[in-house]
Amino acid sequence: MSNADNDDDDSSRLFREAMEDVRPLKSTKTHQRSPKERPLPAATYQARRAAAQRAGRTTGGAALSDAWVEPVGPDQWIHFARTGIQHTRLRQLRMGTLPIQFQLDLHGYSIEEARETTAEFLHFCQRQGFVCVRIIHGKAHRSPDRSVTLKSHINHWLKQIPSVLAFCTAPASEGGTGSVLVLIKRR
Repeated sequence: MSNADNDDDDSSRLFREAMEDVRPLKSTKTHQRSPKERPLPAATYQARRAAAQRAGRTTGGAALSDAWVEPVGPDQWIHFARTGIQHTRLRQLRMGTLPIQFQLDLHGYSIEEARETTAEFLHFCQRQGFVCVRIIHGKAHRSPDRSVTLKSHINHWLKQIPSVLAFCTAPASEGGTGSVLVLIKRR
């Protein structure tokens, strides 16, 4: 067995372990993490990210870059679409009429934790065949420097992931400017 096969096995095992408790949403209610719940230690995320990078799986071949993240205001609308996406599909995404099949809530996550979790989440969703998902990034109302927020990083990262066809700020009924709806490419 080659090193590449071992790295693939390690990455797959790590991903399965990370996602073993994940279940699809059965309602539109969101889970708010209590202050007592703690995310995994940063070392765990760093180990997972290193394994994913070795396997070339974080974004389909490259790690998510933070070379320069354009600041996005807490109430600013964000959107992105790859060329060739049907206008009808984009309108459905913007209006929130596509069923949300799964969601990720990043409240309380550090930038590094959010980067790894977002990449794993989208990879998992694509493998499951999900088409429309929601990522809740929040508005950083409690953050002292509101220009460097998860929202800015999410806007930057999603554009780098080949499986993301489009994303936009969710309508008010689906989380508003504190979340994005993401259209995922089918496998």
